[in-house]
Amino acid sequence: MGSVASRWLVPAVVVITGAAVAAGMVGRAVYSRPAEAVGSPAVPSSSVVGPLPGSAEVRLSPDSFTHPDRTAVQRVLQTYFDSINTLDFPKWQLVVSRKRLDTQREETWIAAYESTKDGGMVVQRIESDVLGRRLRVLISFVSTQDVAKAPPAFPEKCIRWRVVYVMTWEGGALKVDDALESRAPQMEKC
Repeated sequence: MGSVASRWLVPAVVVITGAAVAAGMVGRAVYSRPAEAVGSPAVPSSSVVGPLPGSAEVRLSPDSFTHPDRTAVQRVLQTYFDSINTLDFPKWQLVVSRKRLDTQREETWIAAYESTKDGGMVVQRIESDVLGRRLRVLISFVSTQDVAKAPPAFPEKCIRWRVVYVMTWEGGALKVDDALESRAPQMEKC
């Protein structure tokens, strides 16, 4: 009986060790950090110094700076917020998913954002959903707007937001999607 068990022990150890090494190599390749992110990590705090709403630059927290898709996330969100700040609907269309675009008319979008200025954007965290090929991006930012254009449940001229944007790969490009996670933001008055 002992010789049968010992006959299978060595091959089993070799297979388990090989699988662990392969998993480590795949993990290293997936989570290696490319060098093309813009700027250095932002301070962990999302506080805005100076006039509100703050800088129009999308920055990365130290936590999000380590994610392998951080450069794509930063680029897409920079275009997303720039398009809102300049009321450029065609530019906004380039970085949102087909699903989100199908539910948004240009006139409604412009009316909603015509007085909005966003700033102080800090990507706090990026989480990968490998199976769904999605990213969940926690971002904090400040928006100023006419009170009449503020969210009906939070009619304030200046709002500090914490929102989870879901991003998905569509046609080889990362896009901001329409998802349940994005519909429950945290808001507080500035």
